[in-house]
Amino acid sequence: MQHSTLQTRAASHRKAAGMAAFLARWLVRLVCSSLLLASTAWAGGLRIAVPNSPLSLPLYVADKQGFFADEGLDIAVQETPSGAAALQLLLQGQAQLAVVADLPIMFRSFQPKPFRVLATIASSSHDNGLVIRRSSGIKTAQDLQGKQVALVRGTTGQYYLDLTTLAYGLDPRSVKQVDLDLPQLAQAAADHRIDAFSVWQPYVTKLLAMLHQDAFVLAVPSLYTATFNLVALPGPGGVADEDLFKTLRALERATSFIKASPQSAKALLHDKIKLDLPAIESMWPSCRFDLSLNQSLLTTLESTARWAIQERLVQATSIPNYLDFIDVGPLTRLRASAVTIAK
Repeated sequence: MQHSTLQTRAASHRKAAGMAAFLARWLVRLVCSSLLLASTAWAGGLRIAVPNSPLSLPLYVADKQGFFADEGLDIAVQETPSGAAALQLLLQGQAQLAVVADLPIMFRSFQPKPFRVLATIASSSHDNGLVIRRSSGIKTAQDLQGKQVALVRGTTGQYYLDLTTLAYGLDPRSVKQVDLDLPQLAQAAADHRIDAFSVWQPYVTKLLAMLHQDAFVLAVPSLYTATFNLVALPGPGGVADEDLFKTLRALERATSFIKASPQSAKALLHDKIKLDLPAIESMWPSCRFDLSLNQSLLTTLESTARWAIQERLVQATSIPNYLDFIDVGPLTRLRASAVTIAK
């Protein structure tokens, strides 16, 4: 009886050991399979972080018209409230590409995490605006002194406000800056302590709609041309050069589509970011959709970097070498005439 019991226990142990070995093998296969799937998803699928903006139109067109798919790319477009947020997702590894305005590129260039700019895809001389609350008593730029102006720090909104104050002889520090959370824009608009907003499209138009008769855009000359740029991570952890070339080729087709079929492009933009067609029509002449890497981008990055140092918005005392952040290779391969930056 005791011998039988020992045999039963031994069999149970063997069965348990066999089950453990089976589970171990199953877990190994599961992990390997997960790693293979992750590798396949990385190789075949790309996530592009894109700010919710009219200047992101080439990305919207390439996605909607199937230009990415035509290149054999599996692209997922992830919308963000700003270019700064898009760049943050890229640097955190949550996206493989990002569309970013020049100001966030400049601010992040002072930090050690590297990235590379592949192309400017769009620009506008009237993307930014100062939305004024009429009840604040502000009528001219000089009236901004001592007022509370909401903006997103580290973006074109901050730079645009400083440019405006300086152009009209004010010390930028005389304006009380309030850090704005764009996802809570409606709540900020309801806060009557805020006298004005320094934002970009589509938030300029959205604020005008939220504030109704109590809002207008301050009339100032064009002081700044904002650019939207395609940015990637460098090195082995980034996107393969061939996929970067294919992405740019799809965006080239998108910019051609915008130029050839502007009404269709405007309708797509209206559906995508819920901006009224009259507002799109009014901003359209100031928007330029084309792939380029111009010397003017370097000039903008350098001038804004000097501004950031002077205003002590960064701890550095010298500007970076922005040639180190620009990769002319993929765009040169696509269309060499689009590159005027000498490296």
